[in-house]
Amino acid sequence: MTQQFKERIIQNFLDTKVATKTNTDAIKAFLQAGGSVESPEFQELQREREEAYFQWNNALLSLRVLPEDERLQVFGKMPPVI
Repeated sequence: MTQQFKERIIQNFLDTKVATKTNTDAIKAFLQAGGSVESPEFQELQREREEAYFQWNNALLSLRVLPEDERLQVFGKMPPVI
């Protein structure tokens, strides 16, 4: 496995993690602004969330091809999610 391939796997995981968090923030903001869970806007945010989560989950699983010490480094570099 090349270093470039490993870096692409790691970057994909980090990117999908950010996309999932961004969507979570958008849902929170929408609801805090009084948005309705029955609105088309919320339904679209939910659809985007499902897709973002699916992509993040796949990226997480792809980390399994990395050696354990490299996986631990990836998780050690991640900022905590609040």
